[in-house]
Amino acid sequence: MATLRSPEGCPWDRQQTHQSLLPYLVEESHEYIDAAQADDKAHMAEELGDVLFQVVFHSQVAKENGDFSIDDVVQGICEKMIRRHPHVFGDAEVDGSNGVVRQWERIKAQEKNNLSMAGKSAMDKVSRSLPTLARAQEIQRRAAKVGFDWVEAEPVFDKAVEEFSEFRAEMQAVSDENRNVDRLEDEFGDIMFSLVNVARHCGFNAALALERANSKFEKRFRKVESMCREQGKEMKDVGLEGLQQLWKQAKKNS
Repeated sequence: MATLRSPEGCPWDRQQTHQSLLPYLVEESHEYIDAAQADDKAHMAEELGDVLFQVVFHSQVAKENGDFSIDDVVQGICEKMIRRHPHVFGDAEVDGSNGVVRQWERIKAQEKNNLSMAGKSAMDKVSRSLPTLARAQEIQRRAAKVGFDWVEAEPVFDKAVEEFSEFRAEMQAVSDENRNVDRLEDEFGDIMFSLVNVARHCGFNAALALERANSKFEKRFRKVESMCREQGKEMKDVGLEGLQQLWKQAKKNS
């Protein structure tokens, strides 16, 4: 990376900054997620290499700016992991994984950068650059950490059902004179936020669940396209009833 950034290196690499590189870090991370969800080991290894390259790239830019180096990055994460695992690297005792989590949070809260957050909102720790669904789940997680949360999942589900009812009421208020778009959008947002909360209480990631749904729909849709072609027809000529029958076949075989 130092060679690529040198005067004898690559003009494109020399031009890059932390800001210009951010889209690539996001892209490479998502490509690794795709490979992991497909359980494609070869591509997982390749995409992890691409993610690592982004870490090295940013570290080299920082080193040239006199900020930090890749050594600082690695040293820092090693020290953090040792500090937050005293039951492994020290003589602390914990009771199962829940005890590990409680200990982790307690140690984390005492670290310098987190002590500086004293007196500030719990929401200040939520990154604004997170994708929307991920940010919703992180907002809820942060709120839960300070006790603003239901203990059981059932009232969370009930709240989601309530939000659907409120959205339906706004749909029924739509007329030619009043499209009611602002209210519909507001209530629809509440539905999505409440469903993210359901996912969190059930112990899974809402964004990954939606990605699985996207992949499932895409796979079945492609199968329907293929079946239409086998019949010598275009999808638009099959009709909705025919497409639904093909969809049932695709679903059955997936």
